[in-house]
Amino acid sequence: MDTSLKKDNYEHLAPVWSGSLSRDFTAESIVPDAMPDMGSVIDADGVITLRSKETEAGAVALAATVSVSVMYVPETGGGMQSVAVTVPVEVRMDAPGADLDCQTVARLRVRAIDAKMVNSRKLSVRADVDCEATVYQKRSLEIASGLAGENAAIHILTKTAAMAAVTDVREKTFVVTDEYALPAGCTGVDRIVMQRVDAHMEDVKYVSGKVVFRGRIRAALLLGGQDGRVWSGRYETEYSQIMEVTASAADVTASVMMMFTGAYFDLPERQDADGKVKAELHLVAQTVCREIREVGYIADLYSNRTVLTGQTEELSIVSAAQPVSMRQTVTGSAELMGGAGEVLSVTAAVGSVTVEGETVKTTVNIRAVLQQEDGGFATARSRLAAEFTTDIPAGTALQNVTVTAADVYCGAAAGALDVRAVLQMEAMAVTARTVTVIGGIEEDPEAWAAAPAAPSIWLVRLEPGADMWSVAKKYHSTVDAIAAANGEQQSGLLLIPKAR
Repeated sequence: MDTSLKKDNYEHLAPVWSGSLSRDFTAESIVPDAMPDMGSVIDADGVITLRSKETEAGAVALAATVSVSVMYVPETGGGMQSVAVTVPVEVRMDAPGADLDCQTVARLRVRAIDAKMVNSRKLSVRADVDCEATVYQKRSLEIASGLAGENAAIHILTKTAAMAAVTDVREKTFVVTDEYALPAGCTGVDRIVMQRVDAHMEDVKYVSGKVVFRGRIRAALLLGGQDGRVWSGRYETEYSQIMEVTASAADVTASVMMMFTGAYFDLPERQDADGKVKAELHLVAQTVCREIREVGYIADLYSNRTVLTGQTEELSIVSAAQPVSMRQTVTGSAELMGGAGEVLSVTAAVGSVTVEGETVKTTVNIRAVLQQEDGGFATARSRLAAEFTTDIPAGTALQNVTVTAADVYCGAAAGALDVRAVLQMEAMAVTARTVTVIGGIEEDPEAWAAAPAAPSIWLVRLEPGADMWSVAKKYHSTVDAIAAANGEQQSGLLLIPKAR
């Protein structure tokens, strides 16, 4: 009797695989002939840009580039120099269940960059890169919601459940341009010593088939002059974008993940004292949309003319998915390696992120470069722990957790630096539930014929709040027949008539 059930199809995108890995990537570089020999490495920093993302049969392949600036002091002394080193990143992660038709959301971030001298003309750079990916595949969920036709002999109990299904995964590339004023007193600039950019999301909304998101990009530049001086500039650029999606329900939750695909800065002409640094920043926004749907299903059934057995299935569904956003400030001190001086740059890199129930734990590594009065350079390092405690309800899990350093500050202290980092945690709080549904019916007329005849009426004592559906099923009656026989009375001694 499978064909007697009406079945509804729910198209969605199911996450068939999700995983992450952290790996060191290395590269070596020679100091250009026009530059002086290295005496000591001061620091290294850089930007990771996504180059490609491919979903294969059973795997995900990611390619990126870490553009590193290695700052050093020449062997003969003098001002800071820097060498640009490109670290290629290629990752292939086994992803069982993935195929060419799947859609993948990926995120790569740099947890740490280190550089060391091999000799006075050769550098070795290491980038610790964290890679995360989730693969979505088109699926059709079939659920029986009622009878295919009229059949007065079969009584069904239908219920509804909320299902927060992923219905759209897509991406949009865009370019942000801006012009940045040179730092005060900055003259004779002829090179960019170091560059760093970070993109931060501030608001995501769904409006009538469109995802509207906005945020800001923070850029940090070290600019070098002919006289060996170095100037520090910190800038912000706001961005906002609209992405059309296929989601159409009234209740849609969207999450957006940002990555750079390119970051370019052009210095003004040397004679242009009032010139500005031109920034061209390329980004890709990856969006996942969930729609909240009410799904109808058959929870139980019976017949008073034959023995029916419902073929039950355990259906696991996501019943709710809500974004979680928290901000926290962590403070500490950074030990100076060298004498005190003016802070040129301060950066923060988030380490490994672990999720334990409702708690998210991580660390943030803070690095600072200072210019001393005698023209030399010093560095400072600090590693701070951070913990976010959410108030998600029982049965809810945190997924797609990211922690970024929204901002970082430092100030002078005795023999050290006071440091402060503002961390932003974003996650999706996902609640899953298991629903028992009936997907088919088996009839046993012989069992019905062999069963003893039931009385035409029962007198049954019911407690307040008794489930009338279960009572009607047990005594071969109907809910309507019980109500007709007892009026408004729903507990105590009730007449339960046999269905005719």
